[in-house]
Amino acid sequence: MDVPTAPVLFPGQPAPDSAARRRFRALARSAPWLSTSLQFRIQVPEPYAKPDEGLEGELTAILRQREAISVRSADGQLVYQKEKFTADRSHGYVAATNSSWKLPASLTSPVYTSDQLILRRPQISGFNGLLPLEHWEAMLDPVELAGTEPASHDLAFGHPTYIHELAEITHDDRPALAAVLSAGHNYQPTVASCPLVPHGTRTLVVLDRATGLCVNRRVLLAEAQVPPAPELSLQLLAHNQYYIDSLFTAPAPTLTDVRAPIPWELRSERPA
Repeated sequence: MDVPTAPVLFPGQPAPDSAARRRFRALARSAPWLSTSLQFRIQVPEPYAKPDEGLEGELTAILRQREAISVRSADGQLVYQKEKFTADRSHGYVAATNSSWKLPASLTSPVYTSDQLILRRPQISGFNGLLPLEHWEAMLDPVELAGTEPASHDLAFGHPTYIHELAEITHDDRPALAAVLSAGHNYQPTVASCPLVPHGTRTLVVLDRATGLCVNRRVLLAEAQVPPAPELSLQLLAHNQYYIDSLFTAPAPTLTDVRAPIPWELRSERPA
């Protein structure tokens, strides 16, 4: 497949060496291990929006690991809420899904690099329907850019993506790594309908250094037959903060205590 040629985006930066490419790919694998909770603001592109559910425009979300999420609109209205810590784990659940044997990232033992990023990651439990919009999964865990482990040296096209440019930048006042990528032959997007690097494109992807999140994705150049892909943007507001369960659960309805008699006031009508 021919990769389109794009102007150099970071002209002052040298060509990325093998160590820099390994560091970017390790960061792309590391998001589940770099934070226990996230609070972020995200702009939903029109093609991915769900207006009937209030999931459009600018949204603010609180995500606790991969077990609970709460989403509010720009005016502060709650539009989505879901949690797993009260989910049923009966025999039917174990028989019905293959995710029951997968552990959360905090309970697994990946292989780390010398700078405490992930060199090889095991199979871990995914979001499993927790997120309101499926393209969020690719942004919150951009492992598709690197694969779960380094490519074999025996394969000529082992990496999922090619790194054409790489630079350390500041994005929303936070340190980040920005890369110009194109999809390789074995690139497999996490969400088929929303690849971070569409085939036949040169795409800018920005990863937050502290959390590994994809905070920006913008297609720079695409072949004529490639459908347009909207820009994806995420602003990280906080991470590793503590959030109580009540933020993610609907309030229990108020019940009347039927053990106590309800007083009825009787009024006598007297003729004038």
